[in-house]
Amino acid sequence: MRPLNPRDVQRASSSELVGPGGVDPRVQPAAALLPGTADPSRLLILWFVRKSSYWVFFTGVFLGVVAAGLAHGDVDVAVDWASPSSVGDALTSTWAGLVLGVVLRVAAGWAALLLAVPLALAHEQNLAPRTNPGRSIGIFFDRLHLVRAFRELRWTHHVRQIALGRLGRAGRRLARLDPVLDAVNIATGVAAFVVAPILYAVLVD
Repeated sequence: MRPLNPRDVQRASSSELVGPGGVDPRVQPAAALLPGTADPSRLLILWFVRKSSYWVFFTGVFLGVVAAGLAHGDVDVAVDWASPSSVGDALTSTWAGLVLGVVLRVAAGWAALLLAVPLALAHEQNLAPRTNPGRSIGIFFDRLHLVRAFRELRWTHHVRQIALGRLGRAGRRLARLDPVLDAVNIATGVAAFVVAPILYAVLVD
């Protein structure tokens, strides 16, 4: 893999960088993507995994509550997130969907953070180096903040639109998935927090 060139990272078509009225925006969405289609593809995959974690979580809540009602038991889920064995046990329980939703959300966040590292490092080359005492730890935290900032910027609608545009026809097809997931997330959320409690009350009565 060839080393990143900061000029390549900042290079994008004028249609990507010019904002309304032909004025360059203060934050250029295209600067949050590496050149080519590989980085946009990875970003969109993580975005849809992250977005899907909601309906997985809500479905898990719904099924867990209904299962508790059928068993005439209490709605109780206790997971020690610091214990892999506890998480593994929960994934084989009636609350598997709830736990899986949390795992997907966390995993997508960490993966997105890692994908933002090369982008942040490439942009960092244009910054003046630190010269103050304790600069090593300062550099570390500067890099961490920069990586986190790029990750959050890459989640935004405008960056994702550019990512979809880079993918051409495949991007246009993927764009249809966003509103579908919105509808599914809303429907499963209502089922989890409105329908499920009603069903539980009926089942345990």
